[in-house]
Amino acid sequence: MAMRCQNCGKGKDYGHNVSHAKNRTRRLFLPNLQKLKVFKSGVSIRVLFCTSCIKRLRKDGRIGNYFLLKAKPETKVELPKLPSMKVEKSDRKIEKEKAKEALDIASIVGKKN
Repeated sequence: MAMRCQNCGKGKDYGHNVSHAKNRTRRLFLPNLQKLKVFKSGVSIRVLFCTSCIKRLRKDGRIGNYFLLKAKPETKVELPKLPSMKVEKSDRKIEKEKAKEALDIASIVGKKN
């Protein structure tokens, strides 16, 4: 089995295990590959993707020619309907007059015009 991501090409890498005493022994770093079903050219196929490519695929819905097989269903949030806020013109005039009477500065300060 090839240890290579079919999208980005990430593969196995070599390095060292370093102990506390700084002894170095050879080790192998393997990518976290997962089998995944995706669409490519309208056909469902199995691919080996690394987890970083799977995260990108799930976020964007596609990577290159690969499309996610089971896309997350979009949830539609319905906002509650608010009552209509239509106010007649006569009601607006009455409200303005009440506001002027309540905020008459001369009556608050005590001066007359």
